[in-house]
Amino acid sequence: MAEILVLVDHADGAVRKPALELLTLARRIGEPSAVVLGAGDKAAELAAKAAEYGAAKVYVADGAEFADQLVVPKVDALAQIAKTAAPAAVLVTSSGEGKEVAARVA
Repeated sequence: MAEILVLVDHADGAVRKPALELLTLARRIGEPSAVVLGAGDKAAELAAKAAEYGAAKVYVADGAEFADQLVVPKVDALAQIAKTAAPAAVLVTSSGEGKEVAARVA
């Protein structure tokens, strides 16, 4: 089954509902893998929540740059993960930030 990357949108240590919905959708079309970016000490909790919704793998990237800038570090990290994993698709929520990340990664 083809790997499907899902960028996990989160705030205040909690996964946002649209990201969970994308993980559920990804199970229908392939093997979902969550991408958790800039979560700090909450990364393990977010990864566990993503696994509850079907993520077979979880890619985590963190660093000071995620707190300093909103989009560019996420774009760079997601593009690198996508290049390495070679997924069939990359799913991103349709939030304002998600749309910008998706456009830049594309």
